[in-house]
Amino acid sequence: MNEESSPAPGPMVSIIRSRAFSILGPGPLGLAMCYLSIGVFGNYGGVLFLGLPLLVSFLSAFFFNFRRDCGFGASYAGSVASVTVLGLLIIIVAMDGLICLLMALPLAILLALPGTALGRLAGRAALGRASSMLPLVLIFLFPCLVAFEDSRSPRAPLRSVTTSVEVGGSLPEVWKTVTAFPRIDAPPEGIFRMGIAYPIEATIEGTGVGAIRRCTFCTGDFVEPVTVWDENRLLAFDVISFPAPMTEFSIYRHIDPPHLHGHLASEKGQFRLERRGNKVLLEGTTWYRHEMWPQWYWIPMTDHIIHKIHLRVLDHIKETVEKGG
Repeated sequence: MNEESSPAPGPMVSIIRSRAFSILGPGPLGLAMCYLSIGVFGNYGGVLFLGLPLLVSFLSAFFFNFRRDCGFGASYAGSVASVTVLGLLIIIVAMDGLICLLMALPLAILLALPGTALGRLAGRAALGRASSMLPLVLIFLFPCLVAFEDSRSPRAPLRSVTTSVEVGGSLPEVWKTVTAFPRIDAPPEGIFRMGIAYPIEATIEGTGVGAIRRCTFCTGDFVEPVTVWDENRLLAFDVISFPAPMTEFSIYRHIDPPHLHGHLASEKGQFRLERRGNKVLLEGTTWYRHEMWPQWYWIPMTDHIIHKIHLRVLDHIKETVEKGG
């Protein structure tokens, strides 16, 4: 640690730039900003996932380097530790669970790089009262940006994910199993063991357009009124009700963060069947919206999750038909 020669700091300055304060101090403030975005505005936007890690890492580096130079490596380590403290506080107050925080962690660690660089630069330059007020300016700016984003945030675009398998069987056999497949007894694997909701079985009431299909997941039922019934070719349906997309891991028995309700929303789906030689190409498609930003970060994850859900269903249909079930 290379400190610039200067008069001995006063007790307040010593506390501000202590290692403990630079790591622990930004966490409670970040928690308050997180509550403002999620609890008050119900907004999982870019300001939350981009701005909050930048703010927390900036404050950590600013405090640690206040009127001195502690080096980038040490400052960055403190910033990452401060972001981790924020995550632990979020878990403690049951604002979110472990899995979602782990999903957001890589982005937060990446954003801690520019946050640390800017905070370190500002801290070293904070020789006067005006420059020392910069953290307060940024703290005041954060809720303004949250409110502005909430008022201007566009609706997330409708996306689609398509997955296909080849099934050894006749079109009628595959069609019958698609409309209502039997219970999946295979235990959940991979991401489903981490709390992501997984399909269990499907039932149907009636036939033709207007029939009600129910796809049961471990968290509840998707209610799917049929909109297209082209027997042995195409089954399409809307989704008018859907359960939580996951069960959060937490230190508490049950938590219910806002993002479990409507932020990942399935709107419609379909199964398409096509004869390919002595097999049937079975194709499943889901159309959905994901109201979390930045989309470029979250969409690859949700696409992958939906693809895995498709595979669990399609592979089960394939196995059922080919075993003569």
